[in-house]
Amino acid sequence: MKRIFLYGFLLACTAAAYAQNAPYKPATVRAPAQYLSTDAYAVEDTCPGHNILKQFSCTKNEPPGFKCFDVYMVEGDPVDSQRYTLLQETLAEQNVSAQPPCSFDSLTCADFLHALRYNLAFSWYIDNYPSSSFPECGETYSCTRLSCFRPLPDAPDGSPRSQKLTCVFKKNQIFFLGAQVTCKDKNTR
Repeated sequence: MKRIFLYGFLLACTAAAYAQNAPYKPATVRAPAQYLSTDAYAVEDTCPGHNILKQFSCTKNEPPGFKCFDVYMVEGDPVDSQRYTLLQETLAEQNVSAQPPCSFDSLTCADFLHALRYNLAFSWYIDNYPSSSFPECGETYSCTRLSCFRPLPDAPDGSPRSQKLTCVFKKNQIFFLGAQVTCKDKNTR
């Protein structure tokens, strides 16, 4: 029994000595990620390399205890208020009936987007695809033109008149997350 205890004690001492002399093995510990923005100019990565396109991982160059704020890009749907970027807003009078009607108070694209609950897949308001005059649309093919009408008092000759609100939105398909990163040594507990 003494022999087993002695072997166990020696093994534990050897493991402890190895752990103290073991080479540094970096481990990346991340805090929970937080949503930042869709705008690359509004975020700042403080980790080495300042790469906002991918996540940072600790290397042997960063000592244990090193901390930085890692920003990285994600593809998907941003938060509602940043899901679309307005490219064009026009308001014009036309001699047509008010169909489809604008069912919100202020004739602005911001109110239009809010009234649609940031879901532009509703076909009633979709106008023809935006022209190639929008370079942002040619790059991503994720643009939508919406139109709606608000009736105006009838013209003197009795023909219908309305105001047409037209909005061109580009869907943002990337956004940035950020998290506090701490580098630790895998050999220490």
